[in-house]
Amino acid sequence: MMRDRVGQDCLHVPSGRFGLYLALRHWFKPGDRVLLAPTNCEIVLFMVLAAGLTPVLAPVSWRDGNIDVPAVDWAGVSGVLTTHLYGQPDRIAELRQTCSRHGVTIIDDAAHAMLTTIGGRPAGTFGAAGVYSLAKHGRAMSGAFLTCADPADLRALAEARDELLVPGRQLAAVVRPVIRETIYRTGLVRPIWHALKRLGLVKWTGHRLPSREDELRAALAAGDARARAGELLSALDYWLSIDQADWRMRHGSLVRRYQDSRFRVIDREKEPRLAGVRLLRDTPWAAEGVRHAEPQPLLRVPLVVEDRDAVVTRLEQRGIVPGFVYDPPLNDYLRLVPAGPNPEAARWWTSHVLPVDPLRARPIAGLLAELGVRPAVPPAL
Repeated sequence: MMRDRVGQDCLHVPSGRFGLYLALRHWFKPGDRVLLAPTNCEIVLFMVLAAGLTPVLAPVSWRDGNIDVPAVDWAGVSGVLTTHLYGQPDRIAELRQTCSRHGVTIIDDAAHAMLTTIGGRPAGTFGAAGVYSLAKHGRAMSGAFLTCADPADLRALAEARDELLVPGRQLAAVVRPVIRETIYRTGLVRPIWHALKRLGLVKWTGHRLPSREDELRAALAAGDARARAGELLSALDYWLSIDQADWRMRHGSLVRRYQDSRFRVIDREKEPRLAGVRLLRDTPWAAEGVRHAEPQPLLRVPLVVEDRDAVVTRLEQRGIVPGFVYDPPLNDYLRLVPAGPNPEAARWWTSHVLPVDPLRARPIAGLLAELGVRPAVPPAL
């Protein structure tokens, strides 16, 4: 099914992060410097560290939170991870030309961008390897695909995958997303969310996982002495298991059949997503990258608003629970990672962005207007 979608062979993996880890281990050697956007999920940073690589934070554009290619210092960089943040396409033509000139390998991380195309070509197919996530698209909460053009690479990746997979709870991997989908479709988000908060099962702790940096440093230092990758992955479980404890679980037929069924959801929602994007791009809160780009069926539509955290709280009171808020930027998240150039753009973006599900575009736009939410003023203006 994925081969038909992307036009090249694919390897099924239990999660996008697992596919990303396999690609990083396969195409780079320990210590290589790999560029990534500080506006991305922290799990991407942790996967770079788990693979024994050195993360380098890229400058980003305030227009869309993606890598600002002309501002990158490519000295000593061996690889780059695309962002395609919320499904917004990276400047991929410019990125490929620049990487080719500098001998830099691209890993095309399309976890947010299964439905994104660039010049008619699917995102995820512009690098040595690409990664897609069913946990996000189709809301399967598990399942992903790793793709590359060379069958020999794919065979080697399959061998590495099979060595690192672990047993897990197959039934739970299906029941959890079924319950979540029921909540999503029946509008029970508000009472369930408030019940969980009253019971203390959900607490507001900021937008990122607490870094526990001293423990992370110790785990990484101990990992240098480990001969087997699986042992290091187990030692880093706290950081690598964010919101997906079974991220490297071996999937049985039950889980695979459920994941197959989610493709129908992805296809059924494509046009409604486009309609939601078109509606939101004309609102005063739309990010510049959405406002002036060809509409795509985005995973989330980035709006930029003043007092974003207060807006999130008020939306939660109305039963809307925004996700995919990556704040603070990775520049400020871990001291062991150098800040990188122009961190101000990343700080502005992460402190103002409100990612909106385009399938909920109309009610959320109405609420933002009702609440009198002000659009954030871009730093360039």
